[in-house]
Amino acid sequence: TGGKVNITCGYARNNIDNIAEELKSDDYKVVAKYVKENFAAFELVDYDDFAKQWVGQRWNQTGMVHCNFYHSSQLNIVLMGDAAHATSPSIGMGMNTALRDAQAFYNILKKTKDNLAIALPKYSEARVKEGNSLTSLAFNLYCLDQKQQAYEIIHQIVRTMLHKFFPSFVKEHPQTMIGRRGIELSDVFSQSIQLGIMQKHRAINERIIHEHFEESCGMVKASEESGSILKYAVLACVCAVSIGAFLSLSYSR
Repeated sequence: TGGKVNITCGYARNNIDNIAEELKSDDYKVVAKYVKENFAAFELVDYDDFAKQWVGQRWNQTGMVHCNFYHSSQLNIVLMGDAAHATSPSIGMGMNTALRDAQAFYNILKKTKDNLAIALPKYSEARVKEGNSLTSLAFNLYCLDQKQQAYEIIHQIVRTMLHKFFPSFVKEHPQTMIGRRGIELSDVFSQSIQLGIMQKHRAINERIIHEHFEESCGMVKASEESGSILKYAVLACVCAVSIGAFLSLSYSR
């Protein structure tokens, strides 16, 4: 890579109210100044170029494709790549999985001597679990809740260290298994299920997605609800303090 690192920066749409106002600006100079003052990971070569891309690029809209079979015996066709399992690029395995689709189909054709009646169902049997593992891992191996994702990063670091010293007792974190030779994405997905990561993140992500949709289209007025809850909490505290003060005065008499 010539000593360079590609980085992707962004934020989830449900967190737009929590980010700095400078990052919402259409003026790239405002964005460049904010990034230069606050991005502490490392120094960028050209802050203006970064800011121009930040301001000029539209929202990344990624379609998700889930299929329960990747072939049609009637039409003698197969699905591969994004046609079968388009997903978020978050784990960087989209193109790799597409190439594995082609390799798997080639090997199946060799074994079946180009008998499509046998080869097509075998292709679906081999690849459907991998394609759906890809889409599930890409969306739910990461958590949309920032606090939970911070916990997960710590979990990954600790588990990786423990697995290094006690591989027979501590299972590997699924994130570190991705892309390794000899390990299928279905193996990674199975590991995430066994460790409870997938179930937890999936539940949180689905809740956040539903809440964001309900709030954005006006089904739920979150600010009013949260405000009323705060009022009730304050009122309860005041009542508790008042009752406690009254009882203490009564006992003192």
